[in-house]
Amino acid sequence: FGTFQRIAAENNVELMEQLVDYCLTILYNEVVGDAPAAKLLNLAVEHIADLAASYMVAGFVHGVLNTDNINITGESFDYGPWRFTEYWDSRFTAAYFDQNGLYAFGRQAESMHWNLGQLAVSLRLICEASPLIEALERFPALYQAAIVRRFLWRRAVAPRGEESDRALVQAAEQAMVQAHIPVDAFFISHFAGDRPGTYADDEHYDLFADQLAKYTPAVATKAINRADLQCSMLIGEVEQIWDAIATHDDWEPLSTKIAQIRKMGAALG
Repeated sequence: FGTFQRIAAENNVELMEQLVDYCLTILYNEVVGDAPAAKLLNLAVEHIADLAASYMVAGFVHGVLNTDNINITGESFDYGPWRFTEYWDSRFTAAYFDQNGLYAFGRQAESMHWNLGQLAVSLRLICEASPLIEALERFPALYQAAIVRRFLWRRAVAPRGEESDRALVQAAEQAMVQAHIPVDAFFISHFAGDRPGTYADDEHYDLFADQLAKYTPAVATKAINRADLQCSMLIGEVEQIWDAIATHDDWEPLSTKIAQIRKMGAALG
């Protein structure tokens, strides 16, 4: 997004038009057509709403979620001091310098929406405000829909309808918080609708378990080795892997972790 911001700051209309056309035709394989800037922003909103949802469902926390760290096709990079949160904690941050929680786990969708707003401001160089505002206003609904879809995917259960699915996601979030269940353990334990014993005597967990019982598996669970799903990447593991390399030039822990990740990927298909 920073590329667009720089061109806007330079007030270079011709270059902005060229960049928008390039992004639509080359990166998105779209016909330019009318209102190309608004069309591009709509595509970016769709992809970045899904990106934000992917972070949340994975428990991933970007360290420095600025406009220069997201690109127009909905991918992110330059993670800085990234982390995976162990618990569903909206206040969890990855960066030691993020004292005010600007990029906290629970604020990532807000940050990405703000970044899209800065992109829209840049595109005002070649587009009226109204269609750009309409594109930005699509973000919340797209994000919520992506959260539900990705939650169900990670649980490997089939959808039952928008109202039921949203209620299940909300109950799951409350259960993880109230019963203090680690995120990875929660999804593994409930993979494909499994209902293990309660983690705690907690009404929120019981509510979630009751709702989950209505769902059917979306995958053939007998073919999946559940042990292959038990793979995390918390900062303690990362530091141990790095310490082995930095201290002893020992790359075996890294190779082992990569193999575990590939096994999990194969199990999930």
